[in-house]
Amino acid sequence: MHEYADRKDRYHQRKLWFWVIFVLLFLLSAILIFLFSSQQKDTSRKFITVGICGEINHPAVYRALEGSDLAILIRKAKGLTYNADIRKLDMGRTILNDSIYHIPRRPYVSGMNMNTAMLKAIAEKYKHTPAPLSYPDKEINHISILYIGFPAVYMLINYYPDQKRVSIVHIPHSTILLNNDYRLIDIFFTLGIDPTIKILENSLNQHIDYYLIQDRFSFVDLVNMLNGIDLPVDQPFAEEYHLKAGTNHMDGFYTWEYIRFLDIKRMNRKFIPGKRQDLVRQDNFKIPPKDLRLAYELRQYRQRKVMNALRHAFSLAGPAEQVTIVTNIMKSFETNIGKELVFSLYKDVLSTPNFSYATIPGYYSDENDKLYYYLDIPGFKMLRDQEIRKYLEMKQNKKTQVIY
Repeated sequence: MHEYADRKDRYHQRKLWFWVIFVLLFLLSAILIFLFSSQQKDTSRKFITVGICGEINHPAVYRALEGSDLAILIRKAKGLTYNADIRKLDMGRTILNDSIYHIPRRPYVSGMNMNTAMLKAIAEKYKHTPAPLSYPDKEINHISILYIGFPAVYMLINYYPDQKRVSIVHIPHSTILLNNDYRLIDIFFTLGIDPTIKILENSLNQHIDYYLIQDRFSFVDLVNMLNGIDLPVDQPFAEEYHLKAGTNHMDGFYTWEYIRFLDIKRMNRKFIPGKRQDLVRQDNFKIPPKDLRLAYELRQYRQRKVMNALRHAFSLAGPAEQVTIVTNIMKSFETNIGKELVFSLYKDVLSTPNFSYATIPGYYSDENDKLYYYLDIPGFKMLRDQEIRKYLEMKQNKKTQVIY
């Protein structure tokens, strides 16, 4: 009898231990699943609600993707009015949910206004010069594309399909193109893409065949589809984003931050007294134009590094993967280029060895605590003619030359 009772007790103990262990394993599994899922990066894009008012064509409340910048919001609101003043605004500022952004009005300045200057500039017609004077009878297969990377990257891409040569000329966003203080960035966000191209054609005496506009999300997707790129990270950027200085393999988010980064901490900022105390969101401080000039030049240097890194990463992808990448990224462009030409262009820009990068000749000028860039049109013509001469002389001689 006692032996039966002992066996029964041992059975109940084993049964109890079984359920205790089972419950512990279940709880442990649940905890591990929770911890693993919490560490997964949420790649889904959420929407926010944000308003814009002031000197904007359609003041309203809009839905925008989380992470959008002020430039994207302005485009949603159909652009700026002629009287808008964005010279002190950070167009790359990330907009916040349930916030309202106000676009200020320009102070009145006597003389030609934006509307009059725009009508006069568009009425003019550029003088097309397809080849240098030394080659007046030559026809060159040439495609010119204006690339705009929101909000402040403007590049003229000259593509020579026969030679598989790509020449990229950076145009500073503070470039003055009209007979007033309206910059390239002001013209684009006020008038839109077609008048901007027309004014650039008239100013540069060069026909622009197409345009291609890429916002933050399109650029981030491109870098991520290439599985990231290797970039040289300097100390200021490393400190700001808690990275190690030196070569870093960066995804789309960090690459975007890299090309738009301005080292504000090391600038001679001057605080503007007043009721507003939030220096980051209210912009109640000013930076000397000479410091901004250096910061913009460093940003252009970073853009070149990113371009070279993109080309290298693209060259490592196989032909089928390259087709997939370009096909997917095309869907997020705003462009007037056909699909076949977009693929050919992007493939050659990112893979061709015959590649040059320069800033359009000109000079910066500090005026009333504001920074402007004035074009050197004869210098630009010499730069363009040099590229054309390279193409023609290499084509005539059918061998590689060094052109001085």
